Amino acid sequence: MVLFLILILTSLSFCQTVISVDENISRNKEKSLALALVSSAVLPGTGHYYLGENSKAATFFWTDAALWFATGATWLYSESQLENARGYAVRHAGAEGAPKNLKFLSIVGNYRSRGGSLYQNSNPDDKEDYNQAMIRAGYAIEHEYPFEYGYIWDWGSSQNPETTARMKEYNEMLKRHRIAKIAFQVSLGAMAFNRVWATLDALQIHRQTSANFSHLHIMPFATPQQSGFFVHYEF
Repeated sequence: MVLFLILILTSLSFCQTVISVDENISRNKEKSLALALVSSAVLPGTGHYYLGENSKAATFFWTDAALWFATGATWLYSESQLENARGYAVRHAGAEGAPKNLKFLSIVGNYRSRGGSLYQNSNPDDKEDYNQAMIRAGYAIEHEYPFEYGYIWDWGSSQNPETTARMKEYNEMLKRHRIAKIAFQVSLGAMAFNRVWATLDALQIHRQTSANFSHLHIMPFATPQQSGFFVHYEF
């Protein structure tokens, strides 16, 4: 028994205690998770800045700024092309007072006239007359739009290459409007995704840097010169 106590005391005399502190795993334990998440959702990058992740904050912030620019630019371009198309139809097809409505303006680009020869369309082919198309489909000519000022147009005869070229140019304007509108919607979706991504990433960072726990590891060791225990306390 005495020999055992002597062995224990000898071991303790050579005991080494190593205390390691990883400040990174607990540096945000006092910071609000709700504030980090809300700020990330409102303006990506601000939540990361709050949690001390400056490099990630800059990445999210500038990504969002680029998406804001893309969204604004595509919306403005889309609207300008639709307005240009409406003005073009007014000048070259007599669509005075035509509404700035994509569905109606698309119909104007698909048919040479509304009303045929009654409104002096020089092309007698009723396949190019919107009213005739409605009648063949079993609808009244005013089924979708009234047959009045603002809803009547005439591009002219298909025998005239100039009128065909005008219709082509008009439809190109509408095509550019549709493409820009798709790009606008994609930009909006990317902005939403950037906010979701920033929020989830801020949540993960907060969890990884808000630990409040400790571990104690005791490992015996023995060498020809000495023996004892390594005590590793981590908090």
